[in-house]
Amino acid sequence: MPDDVNPSRHPKCFGGAQVAVLLGLAVLVTALVSVWVTRAWLQPAPLEPVVLSDVERRTLEGKLDALQGTAEPPTPGTRSPIVDPQARVEPLVDPDAPGEPLIPELYSEDPAARVLYFTERELNGLIAGHPDLAGRLALHLSDDLVSATMLVTVPPDFPFLAGRPVRVNAGLGLRHEAGRPEVVLRGVSVMGVPLPEAWLGGLKGQDLVALYGAEPGFWRVFSDGVADLRVEDGRLRVELAE
Repeated sequence: MPDDVNPSRHPKCFGGAQVAVLLGLAVLVTALVSVWVTRAWLQPAPLEPVVLSDVERRTLEGKLDALQGTAEPPTPGTRSPIVDPQARVEPLVDPDAPGEPLIPELYSEDPAARVLYFTERELNGLIAGHPDLAGRLALHLSDDLVSATMLVTVPPDFPFLAGRPVRVNAGLGLRHEAGRPEVVLRGVSVMGVPLPEAWLGGLKGQDLVALYGAEPGFWRVFSDGVADLRVEDGRLRVELAE
């Protein structure tokens, strides 16, 4: 039988009911995508801050004290203060132990104390304690990479989305190579769209320490003060220089 008269070889046509169902599904999918884009990008909800427990907070405070070069305070009552009974000057008070006199100690250095670990939860808990950053910044740690999610308010004089918060994602590569730390900007995305390198001032893929470490300032001090720097899955390892 010729092909033009064989009904089995002709494509099937959709009926009116089937076309209506397909159009309805297309409209529904479009509406759902529009709602998702609006909520996720045009009306992003505040980032949920990390609330540390009392134990986690004390542990983090100890690490920050070590990072700032302060020693662990002695246990109150373990040593007798050296105070001249004839002196009229009041003894100094230890700021880390209110009500206790300042006690002289023999200086010593523990090499292991130079290595500090900060977990992803601790860093996000530290951010949550800052009133200007809480609910607007969150960090994710993976191998050699720090990923940041931020809610940034568009300037009021911007041509579109003026005054509205938008979701911004950024990646920063961190590692220690050739005896110095490397801080490389991997990229920045706004509402899921990667920004061109020209819009980032040509800094994408550049090592910020190599660019600015030779000049006096933050990057030079940072480079000279860090003996090793590693980002692992879920934590940051920092080894301070001698």
